[in-house]
Amino acid sequence: MFTNHGISQKSRENGDHKWWSYACCLDSPEYFIHRYCWIEDKTQETWIPFHLWRGQALTIERVHQENLVIILKARQLGLTWLLVCYSLWMMTFRPGSGILVFSRRDDEASEILERIRGVHARLPTFLKGTITTSNAHELHFGENQSWARSFPTTKHSGRMYTATMAIIDEADFIQWLKRLMNAVKPTVDAGGKLVLISTIDKENRNSEFKKIWNQAVKKINHYSPIFLPWSVRPDRNLAWYRQMKTDYDEDDLFQEYPSSPEEALSARRSSKRFNPIWISSCRGYRTPVETDLALPGFTCFAPPIIRGNYLVSSDPAEGNPSSYPSTACVIDIETWEQVAVLYGRFEPDIFADYLLQLGEYYNQAMVCVERNNHGHAVILALEIAGYPNLYLSPFDHKVGWLSTLKSKVLAVDNIAQLLRDGSITINDEGTIGELTIFEAASLSAPAGETDDLAMALINGFAAMRWSSFVEDRGEGISEVVTNSDPLERLNF
Repeated sequence: MFTNHGISQKSRENGDHKWWSYACCLDSPEYFIHRYCWIEDKTQETWIPFHLWRGQALTIERVHQENLVIILKARQLGLTWLLVCYSLWMMTFRPGSGILVFSRRDDEASEILERIRGVHARLPTFLKGTITTSNAHELHFGENQSWARSFPTTKHSGRMYTATMAIIDEADFIQWLKRLMNAVKPTVDAGGKLVLISTIDKENRNSEFKKIWNQAVKKINHYSPIFLPWSVRPDRNLAWYRQMKTDYDEDDLFQEYPSSPEEALSARRSSKRFNPIWISSCRGYRTPVETDLALPGFTCFAPPIIRGNYLVSSDPAEGNPSSYPSTACVIDIETWEQVAVLYGRFEPDIFADYLLQLGEYYNQAMVCVERNNHGHAVILALEIAGYPNLYLSPFDHKVGWLSTLKSKVLAVDNIAQLLRDGSITINDEGTIGELTIFEAASLSAPAGETDDLAMALINGFAAMRWSSFVEDRGEGISEVVTNSDPLERLNF
């Protein structure tokens, strides 16, 4: 009745209701999955209709729209089944589609392909393709030339294939993920899709999956990040979660059933400095807005308000392609909210010019520069430019925040208290991610990770606690005023 392009001309002329169903499926993967796909319920030991939860529907919408997607999730949310059904939609409605499926072991990879076969077998006849090849690792449709192949992960998996979509399941547990990515990503660079999906592996702090996730939330790669907490399942409530809290210790609970990305990505309790629950309580929900300030790497969550009082805290770096990024954080002094960030690899003089523009934009904000090696160059450039409002340390009466072992301990302890009390608001996901991985022993990010956004925020609130300003009384006399109250909201 159907050709490989859809329904026949005769059915269209007769107004066959199947034509309408086929057209709806062609237009909407969500409709196809929700209306026609069945999945296996291991608890009931039977196949049941796959009626999408809201979180699943929103996820498949993003997967359909984006080419590169990374999904961090809690356990047992039906995400593998969701991608299985989406793969089948592509094979059915996008002739010539090629699907590559990767999992940790051969039996796991074969099981995913078996799921595709099981869902396909339960489709109504008018949606089924004609299977010409079907074995443990291959499934081919003869009429429209679509196919799916499954692989266990090795150093060279998938290198010889060009695909429409590649799915890497439980990606954070794959030893060879970086090599696998190098092999697979070129197969979809021409416009195909690559989807990484995983719960978290807390034993591997520097995994490739976590690096990709952290870069995605900082918007320094092209992946679209999706987080799905334990509460995505409609049958899970607070009573269920309280039971899980009695069954798991905190680290395992955060690994298996996280409520937030901070919980999922947090280090084991013994090594992390900030409790992820504190960080979650300070998460803001502003989305970036467009402004008249056109700076590379600038993200604004709230533009300045009239008579608003702001602090710009910065962590400068060298600026070459292999150096750490230079970062700045804008804090609303009245509300203690992070309202903007600046992130990129900038030469010190260029970074100083950006800080000058940022300070002027935010009502001549106080600019606090970390007085490290490159910070001296940034401070000098700001002084030469004549910027009038530079932070002066009350400890040594010099411009900038000097990071020493003692001052860093004070600054980190200060931000820990503010996070614990829920006193501040953090809107930038990159900053939140860096606070999550911040280690207690080293007071820095783990090896191979960055903490520049976190340090800009930490130093900014330290500058607000140990504040100073120079007041010209008309007689050439400068007075340093220091506030020792850690929780008083200060005005410069």
